[in-house]
Parts: sequence; C-alpha cells; structure tokens
Amino acid sequence: MSTYSTRLKVELIGSGEQSNSWGNTTNNNFDQVFEQSIAGVYSKNLGAESSPYTLTSGNGPQTQANNEARQAAIVFTGHSSDFIVQFPAVEKLYFLRNASSSNKVTVRLGASGNTFVLNPSRNVFLTTDGTNWFELQTQGSDWLTKTGAYTAFAGDKIFVNTSSSAFTITLPASPSVGDEVRFLDLANTFDTNNLTVGRNSEKIDGATSDLTVATEGAAFALVYSGSTYGWKLLEK
Repeated sequence: MSTYSTRLKVELIGSGEQSNSWGNTTNNNFDQVFEQSIAGVYSKNLGAESSPYTLTSGNGPQTQANNEARQAAIVFTGHSSDFIVQFPAVEKLYFLRNASSSNKVTVRLGASGNTFVLNPSRNVFLTTDGTNWFELQTQGSDWLTKTGAYTAFAGDKIFVNTSSSAFTITLPASPSVGDEVRFLDLANTFDTNNLTVGRNSEKIDGATSDLTVATEGAAFALVYSGSTYGWKLLEK
C-alpha cells in the first residue's frame, strides 16, 4: 500500500507493490511532484475564494490546482480586500508575489500558526520550518506614481506628482521597526504645491506633527525607529 511523504506528498510505493506499473507512478512523481515543487509557477485567483483560504495539498501526483501548496512560486491575484491564505505547517521554501496594488495577503501556517504579511505589489522568498516563517530575500514594491491622497504601505517607493495640487501621503498604520517609505518629487513642484506626509498617529523625527515638504526636487526616505522617535529621515 502506498504512503505519502509529509512535505511534498510524494507517492511512496510499498515494497513489492505495483508490479508492472511502478514506472508510471515514478514518472508521475517526477512530472507532477518534483517539477512543480522545483519549478512550478502557479497563479491563484483569490477573487474566487473567501478568506481565510486553505491551499490544496492532495496526495501523490496531482494537477497544480489540486496541490497548490507544493508549488515553488505562487502569485496571488484577484482579491479586492485584505486576505488570509493558510499553508500546511510543514518545511518548505516558497517564492510568493502579491499582485494586488492595494490589498495585503497574510500567509499563515495552518489555522492559527505563525504569519507573514505580503504588502501590495511585493515579492518575497520565504521558508518555513513548519512553525515559523523566515524571510530569505525580498524585493520592495515597484515605484508607484501618485497624483493625489494616498496611504502608503511599508516598502513603498513613490513618485509624487504635485503639479496639479498639493496633497497628503499618509504613512502606514502600526509600522514595524525598520519599515521604510521613499518619496521623490516627480515634477519638481514641491516648492509650489507642497507634499504633506501624514504621520498617522506616529511621530516624525520625534515630533507629533505632520511633515511638510516644500523643497523642489526633494528625494528622501523615512524609516521607522520605534515609538520614541517615530519615523526618521534617511536623507536630509
């Protein structure tokens, strides 16, 4: 009787079984288990699901849709709100992408385990030991162009165009130490139409007031240092 491996659900043929057919099982393992886990890229439309969604993890050789958790890379699409995706609590390495430009994806181990938040437009390499997520390598979001009020996410890099009017970009709520947001005066108009950086209840450079940027061509970043001093300028 076949059994199945814990991590990738590989079909393990019992001793003396599948006479004259074991080759098919072996080939299917290579085609639908090993190839998917090493090189499979799977696009998951979360718009067709409800949150929290549990990735499929069928035993043995399966289509991508029937063992989503086995894929090497998963691209999350289609969600119109923040979403939770549950992964099996077993050892695995993933490349994950949140293709939404406005909504987060929280990846969770099982129904109540450790979580990691994928901000909009973020790509990340993650590994798990079955208990915790560990970030191996990350790419921040692509540069965004904003012409009006916007609430930023950690890792955002923003071309700010105030050529039509001044406006406010609000910093992320509940930031973590080390979170960064970058700003660049796209049209060289901060002097005539100021950018206001909304502090969102956190301090900016130790002050409890929003930051007004009135320097033409300004380019700078803010990094969150903790509640005592709040967001600090990387460039001045």
